[in-house]
Amino acid sequence: MTQIPSEARTSPESELAAVVAEALRLADAQLVINKGFAPFVFMLDADGTIHRGEVPQEIQGTMPPDPMLSVKLTIDLFSDHAENLLAMVAVLDPQAGKKEDTLHLWAEHRSGISQIIRVDFTRKKFLKHPVLSDPRVEAQEPYVWNGEGTNAAEEWWHEGLSEQAIQDVFNLVGAAVPFAQDQLAKNGSLAPYGVTADLGGEIGQHMAYHDPNEDDEIDSAESVRMMTEGFRHKMESLRGTCIISDVRLTPSSGEGVALDALRLHIEHTEGLSMLLLKPYEIDEQSQAVAFGETAVVPTPAQVWSA
Repeated sequence: MTQIPSEARTSPESELAAVVAEALRLADAQLVINKGFAPFVFMLDADGTIHRGEVPQEIQGTMPPDPMLSVKLTIDLFSDHAENLLAMVAVLDPQAGKKEDTLHLWAEHRSGISQIIRVDFTRKKFLKHPVLSDPRVEAQEPYVWNGEGTNAAEEWWHEGLSEQAIQDVFNLVGAAVPFAQDQLAKNGSLAPYGVTADLGGEIGQHMAYHDPNEDDEIDSAESVRMMTEGFRHKMESLRGTCIISDVRLTPSSGEGVALDALRLHIEHTEGLSMLLLKPYEIDEQSQAVAFGETAVVPTPAQVWSA
């Protein structure tokens, strides 16, 4: 955490500029040390303290190629904290593999300032520090503090879908999550399983059966692969699928707290493919399962893949 000095907090503009400056300093340091970094967010609270959040490894590979969409989705992952914040700055390094590259920052203050900031830089092996250009700033419509709530992450996915498809998704989640919660409470863990909606909207539940390994454990990745393959073979009789598994979310930097989470990969024949990541904790005494805020991100289709 970093504390912004009072002299840098004379106006919303100065507060946001201070957070952007801190974000660029960290980005520069990460480019020097690691030649790249995972998308992250800096959040300014009312006391002038900057908190950092980083996109978990589980999500990083699912981020879309469009930098504008990716940087907004990065904001989405932490927007549930916005109620107690003054500013948020998300930083994305697309890692395009080119010598000339561009950092993308979404910078927003609850006073109404909202900007996309682009900073070109040169990524060269023989340079100790990358060469950063002057930031290019463009005003944007507010995204986090837009007067319509801060849960934008839950809204993007239904764009272009029929009402039937949206209801199918709700039905899949409604069948998957309570069963998973029950299994976690009873067993403390969850074996992967699947839920489908057929052409008539009927919900079905599925498991993948295979032999355990030499440690008498079920290979979760193999279970997911088997279910995906099975759904792919009968996708002409399905409208939607959901494969749910128990995962561990860890920051790529190795710093911060690792979280247990349910991972729901939901697909629909109308073109939707997304991940829902629901962090959870199990009370040691009562075994009650409590869920944290859900992250919603697009991901490549596996069942209805090209």
